[in-house]
Amino acid sequence: MENTVAVLMRKAPYGSVYTAEGLRSILGIGVFEIDVRVLFVDDGVYALVKNQDPSVLDMKSLGDAFPSLPEFGVSSFTVHAPSLAERGLSVEDLVIDAELVDDAGAAALLASAGTVLPF
Repeated sequence: MENTVAVLMRKAPYGSVYTAEGLRSILGIGVFEIDVRVLFVDDGVYALVKNQDPSVLDMKSLGDAFPSLPEFGVSSFTVHAPSLAERGLSVEDLVIDAELVDDAGAAALLASAGTVLPF
């Protein structure tokens, strides 16, 4: 539990620095071989949507980075199923395979972590 970090991704991927900074944090933690678990809730689920095109914002797609995270030792991805459903999304819309959880599952994941980093 002490060496477990839960990264809570809860903001939309564009329009703020939260998702980009969360991604950078995940990469940094992963290289130190710390157990990183990433939980996507609320608008954070949009970070995983396939075929993002933020070029109109003069930005690169953040979603393209998530499938490469296992190369950095990060392989635990969890998505809050109610957040997906509220946004009309399904697991087929995501760039990675992720475990779906309900409210209780999300709470349990966060409670089991030694540290929670909210983004």
